[in-house]
Amino acid sequence: MFALHILGTSGSRPTATRSVSGNYLMTPHGGLVIDCGEGFQERLVRQDLRLKRSKAGKRAKASKVRAILLTHCHLDHCWGLVPFLHTMDLEGRTEPLTVIAPAAPEGSNSKPDFKDLFDSWREITGDDRGSRMGYEVEWVLIPIEGDSPIDSPIQPFEDLNLTAVPTKHGVISVAWLVSSRNRPERRLMVSGDTSRGVVSFDSESIGGGLDVLIHEATYSSETQDKAEVWGHSTAEDAAQAASAMGARLLGMLHLSSRITDPSVLEEEARRHHIDSFVCEDGDIIEVSWSGEVTISRREGDAWSDLSIG
Repeated sequence: MFALHILGTSGSRPTATRSVSGNYLMTPHGGLVIDCGEGFQERLVRQDLRLKRSKAGKRAKASKVRAILLTHCHLDHCWGLVPFLHTMDLEGRTEPLTVIAPAAPEGSNSKPDFKDLFDSWREITGDDRGSRMGYEVEWVLIPIEGDSPIDSPIQPFEDLNLTAVPTKHGVISVAWLVSSRNRPERRLMVSGDTSRGVVSFDSESIGGGLDVLIHEATYSSETQDKAEVWGHSTAEDAAQAASAMGARLLGMLHLSSRITDPSVLEEEARRHHIDSFVCEDGDIIEVSWSGEVTISRREGDAWSDLSIG
């Protein structure tokens, strides 16, 4: 039902083995990108080519993308967007695309903000009279006021609901909740960057539990002070959020380059939420209609099941 391709697990800057933020979610109704950091399109192409060679029956095609959701305007989460749009134009795309992001409320002086970025990106990709590319881009800003989740005013998918959940990161920021409208309802959330203590990170506020929570874990609890200063979370923070939201599986990412042993984060998280693991670039997390959740990890051009029990 859902197949989430984790295509960036590093915090702020790439490392030798981890890229900056970016996720591709395949649904029965098309593809969805959640965050699009520098080099995202290259990672998506490599993921799809490896899947094709693996003959696993799974793909991650850019041509299937119908919407792009951005969590906040820091460049490691959005700087790959315009090159990705340009490449889709070069490849002959004609289907419309929707880009949705949080923004400061009208009259706010909050900077930086997606309103300014969207204005600049419109100049590059098109103008008010129409797109200079071969397809139309609908740019959607969601003003964020308060802590309550907000359904996107534009819903590009017939049987999915996209909900922005305000988070805490020093700039306007949200997590994205993707839920099916059919029963049984399947639900997945990607946190973006956030510190602990998000008001709406509980099952009552988000309208029920989650099949999967992808939450940042930039630091271990030994550096909780840095997490607070920079608006990030520890593995313990992520696990406590997962428990509060009733998440069945927690996947952690956005690791600081100083984290050399991810098992430290897993041990820390599992004290609060047993079904927790650190994501690697290329991981695929699948949720079936019946609710079965599986994780596949890549080795070369092949994927194998990952057990975290």
